[in-house]
Amino acid sequence: MVSTKFLWGAASAAYQVEGAWQADGKGLSNWDLYTNVYRATETVTGKHETGNVAINAYDRAQYLQDIALMRELGINCYRFSLSWARILPDGVGRVNEAGIAHYQQFVVDLLEAGIEPIVTLYHWDLPRALDDRGGWQNRESVGWFRNYASVVREALGAKVSKFITFNEPFIDLFLIEPMIENIKSGVGSPFAITDAQYGHQAMALHHWLVASAETIGDFRAAGYRGEIGVALPLMPTIPENPGKSEDIKAAALADAVINRWCLDALFKGRYPIEVMTLFRQLSPEFAPFEADFAILAANKPDFLGVNFYAPAFVRQADSAPLGYDWMNTNPDPEPAAFNGPVRPDYLRRLLERIRDEYDNPAIYITENGAGFGPSDEVMDGDTVHDPRRANYIRRHIEAALKAKENGVDLRGYMVWSLFDNFEWLHGYGRRFGLVHVDFDTQKRTPKRSFDTYRDIVANGGVTVPG
Repeated sequence: MVSTKFLWGAASAAYQVEGAWQADGKGLSNWDLYTNVYRATETVTGKHETGNVAINAYDRAQYLQDIALMRELGINCYRFSLSWARILPDGVGRVNEAGIAHYQQFVVDLLEAGIEPIVTLYHWDLPRALDDRGGWQNRESVGWFRNYASVVREALGAKVSKFITFNEPFIDLFLIEPMIENIKSGVGSPFAITDAQYGHQAMALHHWLVASAETIGDFRAAGYRGEIGVALPLMPTIPENPGKSEDIKAAALADAVINRWCLDALFKGRYPIEVMTLFRQLSPEFAPFEADFAILAANKPDFLGVNFYAPAFVRQADSAPLGYDWMNTNPDPEPAAFNGPVRPDYLRRLLERIRDEYDNPAIYITENGAGFGPSDEVMDGDTVHDPRRANYIRRHIEAALKAKENGVDLRGYMVWSLFDNFEWLHGYGRRFGLVHVDFDTQKRTPKRSFDTYRDIVANGGVTVPG
């Protein structure tokens, strides 16, 4: 059941593309509340935008057209996430058969088009009913997730050969959720994240990691014949001033929190000592986890999903959480990428570091992409000129394949994203897609980067100047 061919694909997430937020018995999610009740995007962007329609990808007539575009692109896999509340409207208990049927049909339609489905179980949208019970702060969340994952495994496991338990713990728990908390409180800037918030979120991350490991064990015990892994947001941390000892120390701490915390948990069954020391100070409940560490060690993932956009230039900053700032240090000239400094070689270095420090696990690049703003989204007739994005994708694929040549067990590459979509707290103002979407008419228009990626896939990864 496990594929041996190199996978070329694209990635998406349920809340960002599906729409149909109340269709066919779906329950509400935390993001339905964030956008419709707390108007979170309005606080950040000045516009009230939601994922209620998004790019209408729940509608079969629409997604069949989108699958046709995937075939035109030449990709052989598509990574997408499931809406937990569409399957279990209350998070636990009653199964919504209409939601199950939708995902079963989508998987069949992808397979019939020659496209392998890669299914992410959780990409940030928690059922509102579970959020009301404390969400990931509640230790019961481990059991909630295992139950949900078992429902999905029974429904889709015979046809899906790759599952991802969780997507980007650090970004959701230490950036998005604290910003939402600040928006809901109405006090100060959404970006004014504190040490106390980091300390509070530490237990939520612990529960994510335990839930992931337990679920991996459940899949294996049930005889699942495919692969199951985790997708992490990884970014090499670089001292902004390499001659300044404070920045060197700050970059090392950032690396422990952003990268090594989850990598060590997945592949070494423990947390870095810096993390244990710091977060015990911030949160008394962040206590010894020896029994949980044994669970992590016994249930390593089959593969690592690497979400790479940029490295992080880090400076010591007392005003920033944990005393380091990486969000305001991009040295690139304007128009800089939304997602950080463009440094493709750091993708190669990251992959080779994982090879050397974590026993060379199987890796899929599960997200990689860029957005540069309106100057790189120029509509011209039936196409969109986005040369910076096309160049970014070309150079990052070259770097990834160089790492593969150097012995990294790289098995696939997925661009973020195939379509422009709802970009969380930034709404529809930030476009990452290879295909332009008119959010009013739902018209799709391939961009020049679509052509670039299509040519790379057709040439088996050989890139051409352009």
